[in-house]
Amino acid sequence: MERILTSNRKVLAALLVALVLPVTLAAQPAVGASPLTSAKSLAKDLLPSSFAEKVGFTKVVQKATTSSTGVKSCPTGAQEEFVDASGKTGVEAEVVACTTVKAASAILGSAEAGTSPFSSPPRQLGSSAAERRNGSTYAIYWQRGKILELVVLSTAIPASSSSSTSTTTAGPPLTEAQQKILSQAASKQDSRLG
Repeated sequence: MERILTSNRKVLAALLVALVLPVTLAAQPAVGASPLTSAKSLAKDLLPSSFAEKVGFTKVVQKATTSSTGVKSCPTGAQEEFVDASGKTGVEAEVVACTTVKAASAILGSAEAGTSPFSSPPRQLGSSAAERRNGSTYAIYWQRGKILELVVLSTAIPASSSSSTSTTTAGPPLTEAQQKILSQAASKQDSRLG
């Protein structure tokens, strides 16, 4: 099924390639380091579809899927996407497993650099958490050791998302209710990290 929240995924993929590759050489896992989190277990850490439905995102655009990122230091990820009945607002959840804490930190720092802060993330996500805005896309990023998590709420999904180019346009600002949903979604996903 066609992905609708591709701009954030493109940003994350670009960050993985541009910023993590240089870190890879300096941050190779130590001999005897704990094994990587499996892609299958990452999918279990995503936002539950029952939560998305409960808060109004009733259409599943992409079921929880796992994939290889193609980046040695952060090789696996999982993501899912939902939209509301109108198809104009969507939520995406993503989890990426890195081989080192340093690689995950590099991605998180880069994500923050390319966006604007707009609110404070839930405290329970820890000191690494950042709540950022890029056009009509609002995201909360946070790190748990070697795992980087992300929940995105987009307020202006184009009528047709088949375009291969993405533009960053300022959509409607988050309402208080949408801000609450974004924060709750991040907290809910964080509580699932196994």
